[in-house]
Amino acid sequence: MELSTMTKVRAKKAGWSEDLIERIEASAATDQQVENLARGELSEAKISGWLEFMENHPDNPFSSAPFNIFKTPAEIGLKATPGPDGLRLRDINIGSYGVVPDQWALPNDAPRGTESTGQIMAAGYSIFDKAEVWSENAVDLYEDAIKDRWIPATELDWENGLAELPEEMERSVGQICTIYSNNGLVEQKIIGRWLEEISYGFHEVKLFLATQVYDAGRKVEVLRKRALINGGGLGQAPLGQIYRGWYQGLTFTDMIIALDVVYKSYEVTLFESASEWAQTDVERDIFALIAKDSRRHLDYGIAHLDWYTRYKPEADKRLNIQFLRAEAAMVQEMRLSTTEREALIVLLAGGVENLQAGVDKLKTLRQRQYDSYMENLASINFDRPAAHPGLVGQIKDPLEGGIVAVRAVAQN
Repeated sequence: MELSTMTKVRAKKAGWSEDLIERIEASAATDQQVENLARGELSEAKISGWLEFMENHPDNPFSSAPFNIFKTPAEIGLKATPGPDGLRLRDINIGSYGVVPDQWALPNDAPRGTESTGQIMAAGYSIFDKAEVWSENAVDLYEDAIKDRWIPATELDWENGLAELPEEMERSVGQICTIYSNNGLVEQKIIGRWLEEISYGFHEVKLFLATQVYDAGRKVEVLRKRALINGGGLGQAPLGQIYRGWYQGLTFTDMIIALDVVYKSYEVTLFESASEWAQTDVERDIFALIAKDSRRHLDYGIAHLDWYTRYKPEADKRLNIQFLRAEAAMVQEMRLSTTEREALIVLLAGGVENLQAGVDKLKTLRQRQYDSYMENLASINFDRPAAHPGLVGQIKDPLEGGIVAVRAVAQN
């Protein structure tokens, strides 16, 4: 067998002598085998050993192995350097491996930086546009989520951190836990539904969203545990008006606006304010930990919105419509979910003896939530001409919708 000119060039580039090349041509080796081995630039000693293996074991299946492991378009020789926090995803996004195309071309499960061989079996992906899912911080938020993981079963002082509470306080805590545990269940479901649509070229986003699914599951777990450990039990299920905003989005970005921008802005502020209404050390620890998790989701949502508006500026008008829809769904939940409102007012008032104090504090909380929401949008210079008036309405009158709004709606 005479090696092709290109294979001989590769062999000489690998440093193989003329004697070794002549020995190869006299053997049973194929040009493809030699070409691939030459790509690997293996030493003469290794090639001599391989030739001896072929001569001594001609019937061994590996004597005809093509060595396609050396036939790859990948950049060889790159070495990632761990940073102060270890070897993070950002540390290995070097060379061609760090290039994320604006449009991902492969419909299958091939990871970024690889090449498909043979026939391609398409996967179920529908999102191939980087702008639809990307954020610059997803790669770091994933690592932070892994680093900051916590275990509700063992990292909370369930034995000593609780106290016996007055009936209305325990019921109120249980009601808040029930509502936000339920929100976590739906959050899991909708993020998981979109996760499978994102193509593999944007694996940083897929990895981060997987942590959000896990965070939401942990929220379900820990709040359900708190509701059931101290005698209060679960409260009433939420109305679910807010979920309409999450589900009605026609695109991934629509969903993220509703869930990780609008809702999370309000949720993070509520949980970060828990020191004002939480009744025991366990609750304060729970909501501080969940707030940290939710802050990551919010950070992704804001960063994705920033990326999306920079690379799809023509979508601004449509985005403002989606914002109004998401805000309207949340306003409806706040207006009609009297159980959440009651629970917060009782907790903020410290009991049922002075509920007006709770109403006043809820008004302050709604103002803080609204301000935080607007500041989050302003941080990326997103122009929000006018937020849904119901958000301001909740600041002026936290009881807007009525004390028995749900009953009134049901009767009508």
